[in-house]
Amino acid sequence: MKYMTFNSSCSYAGIANLLSFYGIDTEDRTIALEMGLPFLFDYEDGCYLSGPMLQGAKWFDLYLNPIGYTMTEKEVNKEQLCDHLRGLQIAMLGVYVSERNKHAVIYTGMKDNKFCMLNNKWEQSDEPDTLLISDEELLRRVDETVTVGVLNKTACETVKTESMAKRSIAVLQSLEKDIAGFCSQERSPAEIRASMDTLFRAILLDGITMLDLIGETLISQKLKIVQGQFMNAVKENKPLQLDRRLDMALLNSAITEYIDLICAHA
Repeated sequence: MKYMTFNSSCSYAGIANLLSFYGIDTEDRTIALEMGLPFLFDYEDGCYLSGPMLQGAKWFDLYLNPIGYTMTEKEVNKEQLCDHLRGLQIAMLGVYVSERNKHAVIYTGMKDNKFCMLNNKWEQSDEPDTLLISDEELLRRVDETVTVGVLNKTACETVKTESMAKRSIAVLQSLEKDIAGFCSQERSPAEIRASMDTLFRAILLDGITMLDLIGETLISQKLKIVQGQFMNAVKENKPLQLDRRLDMALLNSAITEYIDLICAHA
């Protein structure tokens, strides 16, 4: 059983667990470091993304292809999910462990006519390592369409990441501008809360996690200061103009240094 070792890494622990069935011993942070995850940013569906929020075959294959594997994903309608899983040996999918918390799990087969799922969790968590879920319960815990990922053996292939580095730099530059624009006007508490995931998370949460993963403390410390300022603003729960509460110069300096870090790594 492979466990989560950094924040929100359930899908990356899931890749490690999938690979263990093929005799490959790895873990989430090894995967993240070897694929260069700390240096990747993206923008999709109105949301800035980095670190463990970069999920799916496009990203996982950065690690998988060089070791001779690829991930194949299939979008499965909820009504067909149970039959689809029964036709597989091992697969990764997302289920809701609570109302708003979707979590990557690994389907490993049937036991007592229930779906046996490895729970990609923190080792010290009191959650069970394995979940046994009935058809009815599974259908209550998934979206209307479920992405099911499986691994396939393939030829080893070197992955070129130059275009991803350029994309990441452009995304960070766009993020800096969008944050400045958002913070320059008074925003309602609802707008500020909504921006936590779509705008700020990539740099003030997952970005910090990634910097800590590579031991980059100076940029991380700057971002943690701004993170604290932002969380204090959220807790006030009143209309605010955030550039009067956040150290924008410190944030912009950290983003510029993060871009330099990506350039040096490319």
